[in-house]
Amino acid sequence: TDSTPAVVWNNGTEGVCKSTSATSIVDNTTPADEQATIDDEFTDEELELHIPASKKWSMKQTIDHLVRTGGGYGSRIESIFSFDSKQGWKERRSSANKRKHWHDPVASPLPHAPSLKMYCLYGTGLPTERAYFYQLSCDKVSAKDVDVDQTCIVDDQEATCSNGTASSDGNPPESPYYIDVAAKSDAQNTTSGVRFSDGDGSVPLLSLGYMCQKFAEPRSKHNPSGIKVFTRERMHDAEISLTDPGRGGPRSGEHVDILGNVGVMEDVVRIATGLDVEEKVDKDIIVSDLKNIVKRLDQHPSGGLKHAV
Repeated sequence: TDSTPAVVWNNGTEGVCKSTSATSIVDNTTPADEQATIDDEFTDEELELHIPASKKWSMKQTIDHLVRTGGGYGSRIESIFSFDSKQGWKERRSSANKRKHWHDPVASPLPHAPSLKMYCLYGTGLPTERAYFYQLSCDKVSAKDVDVDQTCIVDDQEATCSNGTASSDGNPPESPYYIDVAAKSDAQNTTSGVRFSDGDGSVPLLSLGYMCQKFAEPRSKHNPSGIKVFTRERMHDAEISLTDPGRGGPRSGEHVDILGNVGVMEDVVRIATGLDVEEKVDKDIIVSDLKNIVKRLDQHPSGGLKHAV
């Protein structure tokens, strides 16, 4: 199957705003070879919302939609962030636009510091939200209520909009979508419209470990000076304590709780003090399926870093 990053929408445009019974993901998703490609398969309301012709959105289409319609900033987010990793890679370090890519490890190489060491310490083994299935919220889908092309310039108390109207707060319209709780699949680890994967309960494994593996590769463009990179995973092993019931115990791999993980704390102390760090810490601990995930991602035609640099 195609594992290109995407947002999948409820199938059946004519029934988007009708009550439906729970369906499986297989029945609720448009196969790639059957995706709609012409506008007349969509309602007027959907066209007003600029829903792409396919019910399966690419990552670029998803980001473009979020920039247009919300997230607190709408189109103004483009003055703060850029999601174009390839452009970020090309930007000179002195360029004012380079700062827009500070959040993106794909857009910039590690610093030239050959004596530096980098340690990736994180937990794994917890179900973690990875993807979502959405539907239109019919009470917000009317064209008169949603104008996704509206852009506003805030000036003191008033926001003047490109369509000649004024917005009271200058914020973009609320996106008219909600999680499709009917989407479910045990095979795909999906419950109530939320797909889960391995991770630390907050951050998926892919985000935790992928770039650390790429940084560690020989002759990596993202690590030009050969900084030594070590990945130290900790499998979540919760333990309930009557004296500390709010925490997961000394072997927790949960996103925040891992700060109390005895293995992680030992690593941190050894790194900070230099005590037997080369013998005890300067080696990988991989307890997840990270290696296979990285391999599959890099082999995908649209995956990996080959399109980003």
